[in-house]
Amino acid sequence: MSNPEIRDPILAKARANEIPVKQVFEVDASRQTTRVSANVAGFLGTTRIALNDNLLKQCTLPEIREVMAHEMGHYVLNHGAKLITYFGIFILIGFALARTLFETAVKRWGEKWGVHSIADPAGLPLLVLILSTFIFVLTPFLNTVVRVTEREADAFGINTAREPDGTAKVALKLGAYRKLDPTPLEEFIFFDHPSGRARIRMAMDWKAANLPVGESTTAETRSSFP
Repeated sequence: MSNPEIRDPILAKARANEIPVKQVFEVDASRQTTRVSANVAGFLGTTRIALNDNLLKQCTLPEIREVMAHEMGHYVLNHGAKLITYFGIFILIGFALARTLFETAVKRWGEKWGVHSIADPAGLPLLVLILSTFIFVLTPFLNTVVRVTEREADAFGINTAREPDGTAKVALKLGAYRKLDPTPLEEFIFFDHPSGRARIRMAMDWKAANLPVGESTTAETRSSFP
């Protein structure tokens, strides 16, 4: 990216947070999707900051700064390694549970089904059923783990960028493909990110606590979320 108005503030925040990058990359995503996206990822000299062209086309500078600060939060808070660890534990538990349930089922119904052991190809449908059920039951908990990291990145982003109105406006734009105001049960089961309403409320609470009283919330935010 060569536009200094966008690039330089991003690199300044990266330096302030000890993220070892010297460039910002633009990804051509608009040929495949209209969603806004960005990421900060990598290790051992491969760290890269990238944002897609939809973010540049659809969002204002304060919104872009907020999104990039959020993504830096994932990097600084080491969310990638944490999620790999959590998911690795879940996978190990899933394999152990699958083996135990499979062997229990074979002992009871193996002769009837013609399945002799877990290495028997005839047992593949049973193994798939057990693993699919485990993943189905685990989905709300996996989503909760990811949602917690997203909330942490939201907090890091708003404290770093100090753009509460940008946070609120981006949340509204994400509402084009993500329900803004789900019920608590919907959010627990299906959402791997905080709801739009929760993010807007967080942004406005932060603004009330940290910025001068004279700076009111945006008209869009007021009219959409009283």
